[in-house]
Amino acid sequence: MLGKLFKHEFLTIGKFALPSYIVVLILALVGRFLTWITSRQYVIDNVPSTFVKILSILTSLITLLYTLVFLGIFLLTMAFLVYRFYKNFFTDEGYLMMTLPVKTPSLILSKLSNAWIWIIFSGIVAIVSLIITVGHFDELTDTLNNTWDSIKSMLEREEDFIKDELGVPIWVFVIELLVLGLAYLTRFILSWYASVSFGNLIAKKHKIIGTLFSYFLLFIITTIILSLYLTVITTLIPDYYDKLNDSSGRALQTVVFGSIAIYSVFSAGLFAFTNYIMKHKLNLD
Repeated sequence: MLGKLFKHEFLTIGKFALPSYIVVLILALVGRFLTWITSRQYVIDNVPSTFVKILSILTSLITLLYTLVFLGIFLLTMAFLVYRFYKNFFTDEGYLMMTLPVKTPSLILSKLSNAWIWIIFSGIVAIVSLIITVGHFDELTDTLNNTWDSIKSMLEREEDFIKDELGVPIWVFVIELLVLGLAYLTRFILSWYASVSFGNLIAKKHKIIGTLFSYFLLFIITTIILSLYLTVITTLIPDYYDKLNDSSGRALQTVVFGSIAIYSVFSAGLFAFTNYIMKHKLNLD
């Protein structure tokens, strides 16, 4: 059943996300084509100046539109994911969803796993569209290849130093950074799910305001917890910051592991909080 829920959610989000991604890529292609046309000296010399001006204005408009869509792609994707969570569980659809033979944590997990995938897709589409907009594919490919070769040779040359500095091989550290990114993303998504759940509990007639208020409240709470955490650490280890500064690479490892741990604890708390409200406090009246 969890697999079916995941598949249904994936396809439903895809109906919204894929057309949006296609629009972004089309705008990138059109903008790149217009830029290419207006930069051709042959076109400038052999067509009326008015036509060139129109193309330049159109290029500027397309570029502006692309920029707005590019900046909004993550916001729109996240907004739709949050809306799907609200619609499925806190509207009339909730009567059906909560009667399915699936435990509440599985329902939340199906939403969370889809959110991971579609936010990552959004990032990939944004990068591809940016590459299209920039153009100069040969130069870009050469630059990327040269950069990669430089990094590779540096890693091979300084492999022992990096390992001694970080305490782990570089590929392990890369995995740690990926885990950190996933931990942060999970905390971010669950913050909105918890905000929707609590917002609908405290503001039945003004659910959007309740959700935004809940998110702001969660932000304050997490900030206070982080401040308390740093206070405790610096009390137990008075020279905490001096040790971080002196250990350089080891300090980076400490920061990465500490951040993963903090985000994981926050995510577990937000997941449990959302699960509790949906399981014991859900009221669809």
